[in-house]
Formats: sequence, C-alpha cells, structure tokens
Amino acid sequence: MNPGDCLFVYTDGVPEADNALHEMFGEERLVDTVNQDPGAKTGELIRRVHEAFDLFAGGAPQFDDITMLCLEYYGRTK
Repeated sequence: MNPGDCLFVYTDGVPEADNALHEMFGEERLVDTVNQDPGAKTGELIRRVHEAFDLFAGGAPQFDDITMLCLEYYGRTK
C-alpha cells in the first residue's frame, strides 16, 4: 500500500442485503459505490456506502450483520 491508500473490508451481509423485491445489493453495486470518488477519505467512503445501502434496502429487514471497516495507510514512521 502507498500512503493515502484505503483498505475497505466488509462482511457478507453488505452485498447479500436485500430490498423489498428480494434483490441483493450485490458486489457490483458495492464496488461502483466505493469507486465513485477514488480520493474519498475513510469517513466519507463509509458514509457513501451506508447511504447507498439504506436507499437500496428501503427499510426492508435484514437478517445478517452489516459491518464495514475502512482504514487509511499513512506510511511508515521512522
């Protein structure tokens, strides 16, 4: 990793979440959301995915954990 790079990890509950029509959020939608702004910082990235997820799910009950973690690498200290 290079300084400024972000690592975004998530549980399977994120892409496997479904809406009222039983459509899954999916990996493609998740990747598209993450890649909307390659320069986004960790908090912004989590917020963007969370908003896209909420909009997609539309309040449909979820039955798996929904966990996301985003880490930014600042580089090695000397």
